[in-house]
Amino acid sequence: MKTLLAPFNMILVILVLGITGCASQVDQLLPTQTPLPEATTESPSETVQKMVERMNAGDVDGSMAYFADDAMAYIIGLPPTGMEVYVGKEQIHALWQDSIDNHFQWEVKVNYVSGDIVSVSAKTWHDFIRQLGVAPLEWYDVYEIKDGKIITYATTITSASLAKLKPALAEVMPPEPPAAPSTDSPVSEMTVTIAGGTCAIDKPVILQAGNLTVTLNIKDQKNEDYALSFFSLVEGKDFPDLMASTILAAPPSWSDMFFLRELGPGKSETYTFKVEKGPVYMICWAKPPDIPIGNAGPFEVKQ
Repeated sequence: MKTLLAPFNMILVILVLGITGCASQVDQLLPTQTPLPEATTESPSETVQKMVERMNAGDVDGSMAYFADDAMAYIIGLPPTGMEVYVGKEQIHALWQDSIDNHFQWEVKVNYVSGDIVSVSAKTWHDFIRQLGVAPLEWYDVYEIKDGKIITYATTITSASLAKLKPALAEVMPPEPPAAPSTDSPVSEMTVTIAGGTCAIDKPVILQAGNLTVTLNIKDQKNEDYALSFFSLVEGKDFPDLMASTILAAPPSWSDMFFLRELGPGKSETYTFKVEKGPVYMICWAKPPDIPIGNAGPFEVKQ
């Protein structure tokens, strides 16, 4: 586990897949249907590269044939929440199809392979980001391969691409209306559950400054280890910035990770720690591969 380290609209979901790369930018993609792959002894690196080749050929079904039925996809660092989670082949297929409909292209470079884990640098082109004038966007991708199928795909936008994307989005999308003041009483307890490949809190909360008691329930059994972390950020930084920084080896200087605990699959533990001021940001993790699998917040903190 790294020691570093919610919904937008369809345009941003479309943008997401226009986020993973291509060898050359084109104005129009000519769909080409090719036979679906059969059982193979391809290396994990070859599995990734052939999946990308099918996407660049406009063959969604051919690309999806390289994914397991229960595959998970994590799109990390996009505004406004910094995290989109796609559960299962059906949800990923819808994302892939929408991307192809918008002339998506993908350029990938394999950085290294460690067992079943493939690390990739990627660039993506997509009609929406072309229109914004910020194509291509650059990403850091991680794949987990089992028996020739992708079971985990996580793509994280680089901080440099996020920095050019944010102002371009601000020019074409109206600002979100301010949230109405909450009438809920602040709480000093919270439950976080990791299940179905992601995490969630029991209900939206406002935190009371002082001691916070958090119960972490790990219902999933898929990964070897899980973790929960809480951060505060300097003024001017937000959730997308924090999530984009999760590819770093340590928390960025503009963040303060004031809580981090790891816990094994199927276990539950309760922790108490101090929360001094808000907003507070929460990230859940899993390994292998070592990736964020969900987030929540930012939480207001009342004195």
